[in-house]
Amino acid sequence: MNPNDIVAQQQAYANQLMQQAHQNYLALLVVQLVALFVGAWVLYMFYARLRDIADELRKFRIAYEMAEDNKARGSGAFGS
Repeated sequence: MNPNDIVAQQQAYANQLMQQAHQNYLALLVVQLVALFVGAWVLYMFYARLRDIADELRKFRIAYEMAEDNKARGSGAFGS
């Protein structure tokens, strides 16, 4: 076999390995970006749920304060 043919085969094999490594790198990059977006979406949904819970608690607090005010006004007028 010609030495130039051996060098050409080795170069072709090295190019194939480099191309495969580049494709693996791009695939890993895509997977990491998808994981980042999914993590950001989960974090946003968690924050939105906490905001909804805080809003519900605020509504309960307002209703409780209104009930306490009505109770305080009612007990003072009739002395019960």
